[in-house]
Amino acid sequence: MMPMWRRFQITTALIVTTLVILSYIFLDIPTIPSKALLTLSPIQLRRRPLKLQNFVVDSGRTEKKRQRLPNLEKLTWPEREFLPLPVGAPVTRQLSFEAQFSRGQMRTLWKLFNLFTNVMEELGFSDREVRPALWKKMCTLMPNYTIQQCGQRDKISAKLIVPANTLLDVEGSRKLSSYNWSWPSVDIGYYYLSNVTHITEVAPSYGRYYSYPKSDVFPLLFRPFYKTWVPTPRNTFAFTLQTYPGSINCTSLIWSHAYESHLKGRTVACVDLSKRYAFVERSPLFSPIQADYKWLKELDWVRERLVRGGKVIHEISLVAPRGEAYVDTYKLCVKSKP
Repeated sequence: MMPMWRRFQITTALIVTTLVILSYIFLDIPTIPSKALLTLSPIQLRRRPLKLQNFVVDSGRTEKKRQRLPNLEKLTWPEREFLPLPVGAPVTRQLSFEAQFSRGQMRTLWKLFNLFTNVMEELGFSDREVRPALWKKMCTLMPNYTIQQCGQRDKISAKLIVPANTLLDVEGSRKLSSYNWSWPSVDIGYYYLSNVTHITEVAPSYGRYYSYPKSDVFPLLFRPFYKTWVPTPRNTFAFTLQTYPGSINCTSLIWSHAYESHLKGRTVACVDLSKRYAFVERSPLFSPIQADYKWLKELDWVRERLVRGGKVIHEISLVAPRGEAYVDTYKLCVKSKP
């Protein structure tokens, strides 16, 4: 098992990237009903057998561990709606709580995300000078992929589509703003150890620097991101709550990353969207984990159900801090104390 000090060196660039893309994919793209339910029960999980350690991200063993986790491709997922024409075409508009990508643009985004994931795994997640290492690797992939510096952050984009306003829904990125980068792209944020207990993002956002307790971030745990297991903060609820304090409702995007301009946002109670959008419903499995380390003892098996309109789309059991089993389905708060 990797030493604790080594885990604390793991870069968290993937964390912010995951959260950002989640907001694109799951908040603003509607879904249509699916007809089947597939469940991965604790009994099925035990047959594998599935152990707590399989969910803990270890540098250099990510792909091997991912293969031991349940196959997310076998779960039932909601179908998606896409824009009929790509963003950038003259007749396309980005509307609140509506699709934000065409099929080709969504494929491009997933390719960029998977590319970044694979490169970070190749680098081992643990390079203190991860930015130069990432740049060196990405430069070998040009011109199909490009990395650009945006102040203290970076962006990875695909091969440029010319002209940018073409109606053709092809894969690639388009230059749609006055800035020198294109879209779709993946934003990369970098962190440093600000003191013995916290990590802080190098670049500020909205007039503040985001700082998080290391205990909320490390060790990274695998969580489902659509059909892929990705490294995420250990306590995703605490991490999200610190990023969006006081946000208990659902808010559409207020900034277009395609055009780098403001959007007219909307805020509604999340429960009002429950018939159209799928939400994650959590509950405890009451299966205490036997572990030697304190941070492992704070973890437990949690049941997650993807629900829409009162119907369960799929169900899966995974490892998370015990308190996450009590997070409200439609509000960013705890529904009852464990």
